[in-house]
Amino acid sequence: MAMKEDKAGFGALSFAAIVKGVLIALIITVLGSALLGVVYQLTGVAEKTLPATSVALFYLSILIGSFLAARDAGSRGLLHGVVVAILFMLLGLMLAGLFFDFKTAAGNLLLRGSLSSIAGAVGGVLGVGISR
Repeated sequence: MAMKEDKAGFGALSFAAIVKGVLIALIITVLGSALLGVVYQLTGVAEKTLPATSVALFYLSILIGSFLAARDAGSRGLLHGVVVAILFMLLGLMLAGLFFDFKTAAGNLLLRGSLSSIAGAVGGVLGVGISR
């Protein structure tokens, strides 16, 4: 099967697919946060579970965004997935910096960056693997 050509890319990367992946991850995060807010408000779910569910939503958003970006790109899933993860994490860091001081926003940056890259890599590899 022939690989998809880069539509708006430079070299090995499809920038259109990467932007789409980051935007999808952002939409999933926003909608998922709203849904979690409703669930926590209307049910008896203990609020002490909120940090874990928020982190899970963050990485799930990266996984799905990376998956879709790599699927659209059709090749180099690992690279597309990691780039989506890094850009999404940087976007999140910048948005958090608007509401918190940088030290708070950048807490555990190395760990979050590593886990984000892993989620992006897995999503990217699966995205290319399923697109073929």
